[in-house]
Amino acid sequence: MKADDIKKVLIIGSGTMGRHIGLQHALYGYEVVFYDIDESVLEVAVTHVGKMASRLLKTGYINEEMYANVSRLITTTTDPQEASRGVQLVSESVPESIALKQKVWSEFDKYLPADAILTTNTSTLVASMFAEASGRPERFLAWHFHLPVLTANVVDVMPHPGTDPAVTEVILEHSRRIDQIPIDIRIEWPNYVYNEMLTSLQSAALRLAVNNVATPEDIDRAWMAIMGTNIGPFGIMDSVGVDTTYHITAQDYELHPDTPYLKEIVQFLKEKVDANELGRKTGKGFYSYPNPAYEQPDFVKRVLPKYKK
Repeated sequence: MKADDIKKVLIIGSGTMGRHIGLQHALYGYEVVFYDIDESVLEVAVTHVGKMASRLLKTGYINEEMYANVSRLITTTTDPQEASRGVQLVSESVPESIALKQKVWSEFDKYLPADAILTTNTSTLVASMFAEASGRPERFLAWHFHLPVLTANVVDVMPHPGTDPAVTEVILEHSRRIDQIPIDIRIEWPNYVYNEMLTSLQSAALRLAVNNVATPEDIDRAWMAIMGTNIGPFGIMDSVGVDTTYHITAQDYELHPDTPYLKEIVQFLKEKVDANELGRKTGKGFYSYPNPAYEQPDFVKRVLPKYKK
């Protein structure tokens, strides 16, 4: 298979990441089918994707033709057999659980075309953990996007030792065709590239919070003021989804239960998840949305060149 042969893409899991990946493909003219186990989840996903496309059009990131592609090229289904029909590329974005991912891939192995390229958008795990469950490990690799996909246009391409190098090359080329910058990762590395740096920041922020060293707001202020950014680690968690951070951290705790403060961090995040305070997507996380505190002018007092002539 060549990159030219990719026409139809299956998105398994219609949460935040799946929605963005599906939208990116539709904008660039690919047929997209969203699969999820709950019809109501799919309905919410389609509505959200439409709103994202509308914002991108209004802000000039896409044109009218790209916008029209969204309603024209996206379909949904809760039937794995129907979802698999005629696809050349699969992107899976289910929660960060090795057992769940193995189960999902084993189920879809019954229906997917033999020559389809299979990818996982896992953000902290590695493809070799569930490649065998896919039934065709040589066509399986990690393909990890960042949010928001259109503008944070870096994607990690990470094969496992059994991935056919030709398949990796197709994904590298396809990534460029949907206007992403592919990062060709040479070995399996659990946190990839950007996430290796981001998770270190988030872990440090969470350790400070659970030990009551400072509030999430002040932790964000410290980072934002010194680094000159418009968002801090807790704001980032809200944007990605507090539930996503929780699932990643819970999985890490299962693998490394002796890590200092990790148990406390998992409980800290679980309380937010149980309260449905998942961040921007539910209107409340560490901040309230829209118009979170960190976006207000007085959140960080910037030093400006006010005496400049």
